[in-house]
Amino acid sequence: MTKNRNIHIWMIGCACLLGLSSCNDSFLNKFPETSITEGGFFTSPKDLEIYTNGMYGYITSNYTDAVSDNNISTSDAYIYKMMKGNVDPNNTGTWSWSSIRNVNFMLARCNKIQGDMAEANHYIGLARMMRAKLYYDKVLSYSDVPWYSRDLQTNDKELLYKPQDSRKVVVDSIMKDLEFATTNMKDGNSRTRWFKNGALAIQARIALSEASWRKYHPELELNDADRFYQIAIDACSKIIQSNQYSLSTAKSGLLDSYEALFCSDDLSNNKEMIFYENYSKELKRYHNAGGALFDYDGSLSRDLMEDYLVIENNKTKTFQEVPGYDKKEFVDVFENRDPRMKQTFMTPGFIKASETKPYRQKITLGGYPQVKFYPRTADQIPWGNAYTDLPVIRYAEILLMYAEAKAELGQLTQDDIDKTINEIRRRAGVPDASLTEWMSKIDPTQEKHYPNVSSSQKGAVLEIRRERRIELACEGFRFNDLMRWGCGKKMAEVPEGIYIGKLGYMDVTGDGQPDYAIVATKEDANAIPAEDKKNYNLQVEILAGNTIALTEENKGFIQMISQIGRWTFEDPKYYYTPLATKDLIYNPNLVQNKYWK
Repeated sequence: MTKNRNIHIWMIGCACLLGLSSCNDSFLNKFPETSITEGGFFTSPKDLEIYTNGMYGYITSNYTDAVSDNNISTSDAYIYKMMKGNVDPNNTGTWSWSSIRNVNFMLARCNKIQGDMAEANHYIGLARMMRAKLYYDKVLSYSDVPWYSRDLQTNDKELLYKPQDSRKVVVDSIMKDLEFATTNMKDGNSRTRWFKNGALAIQARIALSEASWRKYHPELELNDADRFYQIAIDACSKIIQSNQYSLSTAKSGLLDSYEALFCSDDLSNNKEMIFYENYSKELKRYHNAGGALFDYDGSLSRDLMEDYLVIENNKTKTFQEVPGYDKKEFVDVFENRDPRMKQTFMTPGFIKASETKPYRQKITLGGYPQVKFYPRTADQIPWGNAYTDLPVIRYAEILLMYAEAKAELGQLTQDDIDKTINEIRRRAGVPDASLTEWMSKIDPTQEKHYPNVSSSQKGAVLEIRRERRIELACEGFRFNDLMRWGCGKKMAEVPEGIYIGKLGYMDVTGDGQPDYAIVATKEDANAIPAEDKKNYNLQVEILAGNTIALTEENKGFIQMISQIGRWTFEDPKYYYTPLATKDLIYNPNLVQNKYWK
């Protein structure tokens, strides 16, 4: 009942929002045309509740890291176009302000509220939280943007044509919004409605992000990162001390506890969820994890795979410490690994719910199919038919943010690790981490990933980043993490997939029988015995003229030919998006991002 009621409220809110305000993506969407809003609306807390219901789509879930080093993507995403030199002010899209305007429209009309002001301030806080998130998205793209605290009217010529405000001014305004939200929003137990702890989580996300940007982006010339790390710590501490949440250890049918977080039909009683999106077969509210994942247009990368630790004799070691690690083929890489790997990557012998035989991944996609978020019932596999609930904010992220901020400040203790990272590891079945070991034995692979780490607890920062990458894999964090850490150049590395030791027959299902024949030429393909093709139902892949290549010609890791030698990350330019020429013409007081001049 709760699940269906929440969806119903959300739908009503969206309908009301659309009725109250037209959406025009011209500059700042400055002309509100309504007959309702200026009359009897915005006079009670209930009006604010109805209006803010339409804002719930501003913060959503994600079930892929398609644009990052976690993934081999065949799509031409914006960052890839940028790294190929195909983005400039003349062809980039214009910025949209419709969502910010929708929020400001309400905030500018709250002076007529009558009734319980504590209730009203809850919804005002919710709206200001949304504005903070929407504005920070703009900051992540452009850095400097004009700050508007209300919707513009036709006579606001001076404001309409104002220049950008500095990043400092905008972020300080964002923080004021979040402070109001976390102070005034109510406590609540619902995991599908926004309450104080949800606002604290958004505050922590934004503060941690901004701290990283100020610490690892000297071009910004902002040297107060520590202030933002402390805001993140304080926000996370309040959530932890509320005792409302815990890491889920409950299995769901055949799903392990970690796997169940992403493939369950109902997360309403899951105590790890701070906020999640509820989907419903009954109400025909679906998402597309069944169609967009697994083997659609991408796969998980070797780079991500190798970051999962190896477990032997109740101790951990890096994958790079395993003899011959860089020669292990698909069926061998899962041995003795962090259990989360098998709950994120497709393992040999995996059978899709819609099929009866072990699945053979598409070699032409290069890497490892993603099973995290992939539905486990056949009716959810077709395009747009999935109804599993999707996490937006879960408690594990709070623990990771707390640990990262403490380590960046050089304040992390073993007790902190035990209460955060080791809680996450214990749920996964991974041995505890030791601060002493982290500090004394720095992993050279992590140093290569993140060469610019500057903290007295460098080893801890590196390992927390590993833990964050693994725990939150495929949840949409990785790209922004690389950007905030000043590690955008990793995006220019050509992604690699599975290892093929030699041309010829290849087993991918783990039954000892060949599934693929990887050959160099058409002549080689013709030489394959017809009996083998029939008995093994061989899938033949010819490298000549293919979209893939091997790093050592006739052996090695799979790469996409279209990506080899095509990408260059220009630092710091490509951390930012250029303003569209159309926007600069519309408002001559705007200035182009200095890195794009």
